[in-house]
Amino acid sequence: MSAIRTRGARASASGVATVPLRLLLSRLDQDQADLDRARALLAEGERLQHSDPREAFELVHRAALRGAGVIAARANRARRRRLPLNVWDALARLGGADADRAEQAAPMVAERERLDRAPGARPDPQLLTEHLRLTAAHLDQVAARLVEELPAPLAELTAE
Repeated sequence: MSAIRTRGARASASGVATVPLRLLLSRLDQDQADLDRARALLAEGERLQHSDPREAFELVHRAALRGAGVIAARANRARRRRLPLNVWDALARLGGADADRAEQAAPMVAERERLDRAPGARPDPQLLTEHLRLTAAHLDQVAARLVEELPAPLAELTAE
């Protein structure tokens, strides 16, 4: 029995309820749209890195939040008890590589808070560069996870 269905949730051979194909594709579309928006924010932040570093930092941070949000939203779909609304807390609770990402983001979160408190302040150039690098890498990882977590027949379609 196939684990992918076009109508209604049904149990797979393992007894685990499967997600209807239409719902699975809708969720994938939403996740991909969020990821695309994050990449657009990152690209704009990278473009502004030297001319307007403060705005660049904000855009990169928003991109990081969106990328983390994709992971948190996907995890919430499979959980009975929802994760915290703060995406960094949510990632920390997920553990593993997600918790590592939350830990990497901590200095960037602190820098963003500092910038919010001091309207004339400029971001630390090294932190901005690091934020760009880490966020780009994380968005690539999120994109890979979107495909990895698809049922095999759908994942094969993305490789073509």
